[in-house]
Amino acid sequence: MPTPRKKKAGSGSICWVLLIRCHLCAQKKGIARLLILLILSTSLLTLIRSSHMISKYYYSRPLVANDSTSISAKTTSETHQVISSESLPIYLIDTSNINHTNIAASTWGDIAPHWNRTAQFSNLLSHATTVSSLPNKYNNNANSKKRRQIILIHCGPKLGSTTLRQACTKNLYRTCPQINYTTYTNFAERHEWGPAGYFGGNRLISVMNKCVDTNYFCVKQMTMLPPTTTTTTTDESNNIATTAAMTQNVEYIHLFPFRNYNDWVRSAIKQQYDRGGEIRCRRVMELWDGGKCQHDRNEIDIRKYSRVDLDRFQDGVVRRMNQLGERGKEEHTFLLYLHRDLQRVMELVSTTYQMPMFPGTGEKLKGTRPEGTCNESLVEQYHECFSDDLMEFRWDLPENQLWKPDGAFLMMSPKSSNQQGDKG
Repeated sequence: MPTPRKKKAGSGSICWVLLIRCHLCAQKKGIARLLILLILSTSLLTLIRSSHMISKYYYSRPLVANDSTSISAKTTSETHQVISSESLPIYLIDTSNINHTNIAASTWGDIAPHWNRTAQFSNLLSHATTVSSLPNKYNNNANSKKRRQIILIHCGPKLGSTTLRQACTKNLYRTCPQINYTTYTNFAERHEWGPAGYFGGNRLISVMNKCVDTNYFCVKQMTMLPPTTTTTTTDESNNIATTAAMTQNVEYIHLFPFRNYNDWVRSAIKQQYDRGGEIRCRRVMELWDGGKCQHDRNEIDIRKYSRVDLDRFQDGVVRRMNQLGERGKEEHTFLLYLHRDLQRVMELVSTTYQMPMFPGTGEKLKGTRPEGTCNESLVEQYHECFSDDLMEFRWDLPENQLWKPDGAFLMMSPKSSNQQGDKG
């Protein structure tokens, strides 16, 4: 019996099989496409998120010395800024051109290493970049509430302080008549012929809060107060002032004078001769003889030289601003100027910040001085005692502490100082 043959599939059956196989392939390809699209979508979403994170970081980077935007920035307490002494902006007022006042921007980290014994103002300018104007962007913004702008003029002996003290006193009488200065001014201020609030501290804050129409205040070796918010203190007039009062909507413009260090030393030593002749010269020499090297409370005191004073003060500002964080609404702008060009600097400040001109700064109250000075050996003795400390002054040492008539300041050891104050 013949073996039956298998029936061959017809053409219709073959087509159905091929169709089924193609459909299955299409399904697999569709799934593959869906998987590819899903992967691409996930990657794109991740990329968008990561770019957003990078964007946020980029716009919240710290203030750094080499950043082109930081050079025109103010020192503020905004949370995204990490302020350091190295990156602290300093604006130098260049009055070398008789027809035009130029402005150069730098940082404390850039100019401090070059401010040595022989440095001239032009040396510091060589480490700064010319800019078109002083920073005043905040108050030019129509959508922002204007901040009160206060000019703090930091005074020091042989840096025009006699002229400034008199100008500030007269300006305070004129712009703030509500204070009875005969009873309000304390002994230390009268002794130094200084205006109310001259030594800073809570007393200065009290004066600034009373004198809301006053733009200019003179201070001597002011110490930046910490941002405490609960401590209160009572001044001699029983007026309550708090250290938190400085945290109001205020911008502080600090003016520091520059004078060549060696020139300043000679001028300060001559002032001793002007005050008491050879007797006064010998008195100063006794402070330095035999390696004692005690500070003099009069003009010839390295702690009162503007580089040392600025270095100490800016460190306090940096600490304060970093401690304030988001609580602070204050700003600090630092200006450095050649001490003999005060009048032109005040004209620039008045124009930039749209304030009345500060009267009396064109006077030279010690322009004419008598002949004679102390022996040259006193200059050499001073340099042997103190000048090696100019670039890295140690405020933390007990012998370098300041005596101040306000509890907010450091105290000086009585045995390390002559107890007379300076009026220069």
